[in-house]
Amino acid sequence: MSQTQHKTLVKDLLPKKQLRNQKKISNEEITERNGIDYPLDIWFIISEYLKPETIGKFACICKSSYYVTTTAKFWFHLYKTYYKFVPGIPERLQPHWMILRHELRLCVIRTLHYTYFAERRALSYISRIQQKEPHSLVKRQCSLMWHKKGTNQWYFFFKLKEISGTCNGTLIQQNKSMDDDIETTKKINANSEEKCKLLQVRCLQYSKLPLVIGLILQKVSVTLMPGLKYLRLQLGFGTSDLPNALTNQVILNDVIDYEVLDWWHPRYPHQDTISYLCDVDRTIQLTSDDTWD
Repeated sequence: MSQTQHKTLVKDLLPKKQLRNQKKISNEEITERNGIDYPLDIWFIISEYLKPETIGKFACICKSSYYVTTTAKFWFHLYKTYYKFVPGIPERLQPHWMILRHELRLCVIRTLHYTYFAERRALSYISRIQQKEPHSLVKRQCSLMWHKKGTNQWYFFFKLKEISGTCNGTLIQQNKSMDDDIETTKKINANSEEKCKLLQVRCLQYSKLPLVIGLILQKVSVTLMPGLKYLRLQLGFGTSDLPNALTNQVILNDVIDYEVLDWWHPRYPHQDTISYLCDVDRTIQLTSDDTWD
């Protein structure tokens, strides 16, 4: 009798309850088989050879690799490896400011998008398509809106934040098992602009808009204007994310183009350098009293 036939015969003879117990024991044995727990120093060494686009995958390997990506040592090394001066980079992102640990992760990521990712963004067709897609902003809450007059055109801006019940508390909770200063970790990984995107709309004429700050974007519609030369952008806002509960509607006529900017994009307005996005050469620098403490 072969081994396979023997196992089949044993299964037929054993009661079903005993078979279930055997499966349970087998599953417990698999669960108890732990992987190799490498020292934290090894993960730090590996992290020194990472490319910026692989950081997310590295952080997902295990708790130790994730912890490495929350430390100042990791972000300082990444900054030192990939920083190079480019025209227009904010002063806060330059080396003499990077001794500050407050929002270190935020600043390094922004720097990478001024330097490392800049050429890749220009060559990426998919990235350009994503920046032209306002429908991805549905179910986000408007936290700020403003407009600005350009040369023979108007610019309208809507800052929209993803609604989520999670926060950086998860990060801190995971790091409690590590011998690290929790307050320092919070400062390094702080990001007031996390999950925020900016919708920039360029129009031929000014449009009077209702105030939608605090409301949730429920619907986006893009159609052609009469004459087929310009676009009409309609944004439906409400107090919830239900699409049939619209309370305010923003209608922008004679739209030339629109763009969606993530918080790490060089033209996203941050505290250290406020760009109106309507004139590349026009950038307003904050006074010394408004710079980072």
